[in-house]
Amino acid sequence: MAGAQNDGLSVAERRRLLAEQRRREAAASQQGALVSTPEMPLGLLVHNPRNARRTLDGVEGLADTYEGAGVLQPCLVISVETFRAAFPEHAAELPIEGYVVLGGNRRLAAARHAGLATLPVHVNVRLQTREDILVAAATENIAREELKPFEELDTIEELKTELGTYEAVAQKLGKTAGWVSQRRRLHHLQPELREALETRAPGMTIEVARELGKIKDRDQQLKAWEEERRRAADRTASPAAGKAEKPKRIRKVPAQGAAGGGAGAPLGDEAKARREACLMAVSAGAGDLARLSIIASQSQVDPDEAVALAGQWLTEAAAGSSALDLAALAGEEGTDRQQQAAIALALARCELHLTRTGGSEADSVHARAYTDWLETHADYQPTDAEPAPAA
Repeated sequence: MAGAQNDGLSVAERRRLLAEQRRREAAASQQGALVSTPEMPLGLLVHNPRNARRTLDGVEGLADTYEGAGVLQPCLVISVETFRAAFPEHAAELPIEGYVVLGGNRRLAAARHAGLATLPVHVNVRLQTREDILVAAATENIAREELKPFEELDTIEELKTELGTYEAVAQKLGKTAGWVSQRRRLHHLQPELREALETRAPGMTIEVARELGKIKDRDQQLKAWEEERRRAADRTASPAAGKAEKPKRIRKVPAQGAAGGGAGAPLGDEAKARREACLMAVSAGAGDLARLSIIASQSQVDPDEAVALAGQWLTEAAAGSSALDLAALAGEEGTDRQQQAAIALALARCELHLTRTGGSEADSVHARAYTDWLETHADYQPTDAEPAPAA
């Protein structure tokens, strides 16, 4: 949406300002710098049609502060021409000339509400590609903590579509893979719990929502939420009792099939869920291979069984078990197929080790390290997750 051009500029004046701005951008582009413009007419600024924020809350209150003190924080903008080239699907929503606000859409709305004529901006001439623009907008919003939980989730998924993997998303945002994984748990919330989070129902916090998102079964998830709501009500009715309760969440190593069972032993639900996650990781060919290799090196398993299981995953992932052929390693060096094979073999060692030990106390650290890797890189979530803790 282009928004109202309430700066009172004539067409000739607007073109003169644009021409002057472009000269500054050309000079800054040669130096690889931001273009700082103390004030830009609001008529030259438009909202980002891909803004992750679904609603711009608190605009009126922000406008009140602008009337007294003005706008202190500059908006991050790029030219409409650059935005159109990166996102041609939004061309019809934009004017021919001007600048798209990537960071500061609420500030722009508030400035218009307050009747201001100009806004301070930084024009970033280095942002040219679709990826660069999406990452810059996401980083701005997340760094300022301006996104609601599901807006944050939508941003992560949009970036994943562009970048290919969640690990790449984390790197671009300057976050850990675990940070991304925690937010992705909201995918698994039932509609009732989504509404509770969005409306900030008593007892529902983002931390509680993420824990509930680990429970995939609908009935168990709703039951855990009811228990959490009851505890929240008890704390409200009796603050002293709630303070004394301080329940702690106990992270358990997932239950396994028969400990010490051979290759043909029946698998429990948790082992099946893990192996589905392993296949997902092998198919993607992505993940922190260095961390996984350290874990796998401490897995005591039969090498032939590990190769057989890894070969099965590679075949299902369409990479082919021949990726594990020792004689062909030199010719495969550095290829994506070899990366898949290395992940598959490391996962197979970890999985066989955990299936046999059953997550015994002696191996609990190893089990936790392995399942943490799966949760981070393959969206694995234990099916016997504990009910959510008190906030």
